[in-house]
Amino acid sequence: MKKTGFIITVIFIGLTGLLKAQGGYEALLFSQSDYLGTARFMGAGGAFGVTGGDFSAVNTNPASIGLYKRSEVSITPLSLAFNRSESTYLGSPGSAKRTQYTFPQAGIVIASPINRNNQWRFWQFGFGYNRLADYNNTYRFNATTNSTMMDMVVDRINGAVTYNNLTGDAYLAWNNWLIDTFPGTNNQYYSPYSGNAINQTAIVKRSGAIDEMTFTFGGNYADKLYIGATIGMPFLSFKEVSTYIEAPADNQPISGINGYKVVSEQRNSGAGINLKLGITYQPVSFMRIGVGFHTPTYFWRVRDNFTRSLTADYSNGNHNTDSYSNYFRFAFTSPLKFNVGASFIIMKRAFVAAEYEFQNYGMSNLYADDYDFANENSDITHNFGISHNVRVGAEVNLTESFALRAGYRLKTSPYKNADSEYDNTTHYVSAGLGFKGRHFFGDLAYVYRINRDSYWIYDPVGEPGLYSNKAHGIVATVGYKF
Repeated sequence: MKKTGFIITVIFIGLTGLLKAQGGYEALLFSQSDYLGTARFMGAGGAFGVTGGDFSAVNTNPASIGLYKRSEVSITPLSLAFNRSESTYLGSPGSAKRTQYTFPQAGIVIASPINRNNQWRFWQFGFGYNRLADYNNTYRFNATTNSTMMDMVVDRINGAVTYNNLTGDAYLAWNNWLIDTFPGTNNQYYSPYSGNAINQTAIVKRSGAIDEMTFTFGGNYADKLYIGATIGMPFLSFKEVSTYIEAPADNQPISGINGYKVVSEQRNSGAGINLKLGITYQPVSFMRIGVGFHTPTYFWRVRDNFTRSLTADYSNGNHNTDSYSNYFRFAFTSPLKFNVGASFIIMKRAFVAAEYEFQNYGMSNLYADDYDFANENSDITHNFGISHNVRVGAEVNLTESFALRAGYRLKTSPYKNADSEYDNTTHYVSAGLGFKGRHFFGDLAYVYRINRDSYWIYDPVGEPGLYSNKAHGIVATVGYKF
């Protein structure tokens, strides 16, 4: 798809919600992280960046690998999430459920001792992958209103485009008699659906993830200073299918049309690269402090495929479907991250850790060879801002073999001037247990997540749908130390 096709997508993709706040929402969506991973990591709220000794922690602070003194291979073959979303649109409730299985982590760490006469005690190398973000979910919105999607279509073309030059949604609506010109004009439009009581239904199904392959190098200096660097290569795969339906509330045809359905499919895929640096210092035996820095992730040649179809159901029993598709390639950078943390070790049998992470989503940027994204990047700067991420976790070893864990994580809103509780603030509460022997270990975690956000059904300046998403997750990890 060339520049013209992409602009059409930008104008009419409001139904899919990807241009929330009128621009740049894709950059926000693909910049956010959930930090999925091992059951130990998840059970303790992800607060392992400074505590160290867990493969998934290299995604927050690479210096965590410096704590390894034995080599290890780990795999998380089970991550099961039970999602339920409850929505409100124009005062009407809706709900949807989704169960999803994922494979969020696999990795190996090689720890090798250095000459005993050297203050550098160990060096480490780690390779594997972690899931950074999971998009699998379903939302449903229902309402009865006197407005219609056709009002938005008419507003955008009225007086500006003649009927023989229509494109995008206006083209679909014209071909299915959902809009027409006033007699004697060729660019003044109306819709027979306007002003009538209309039942509206929107169903949004998302799938896909960002999985990151990591190459991590670390070192241990005198069992006091730990350093690490990670080269990350994230792979993006995203799909959203939205189905939007309008029909007269009284079940009586309007101008011979019983109703219509719009199906939109958005697909994105691409790869990126970033660098993460970390340092952890242990000033006393019972405390560690650390700092992590993540460069922006640069995603190149992200493929953007968009298809939309409109099917009208006529009172004479006929159906008609028209569609259009657009293809585009673009690049974007996600914002840098900075985190600090502290971990307190209690009698070598337990720890309590807290970490803080800073990220400014307003620093995201979109690029393309034949489109400057000036409006979208301006929207990003204007609408998205600083998000704070707090992770708190604890672990206690009841015996040499058995441990219990608990954690909490808060990710604040990425939006500037958020004026309601539906601002995408996300809370995570977790608990877990673990068993370890001389070589084998196994961990199990439970994670409860809740977030509230808004979703523009078809008009990015109208009243959005509001949803609360609750997810119960079970994660299991097994591993071997050698």
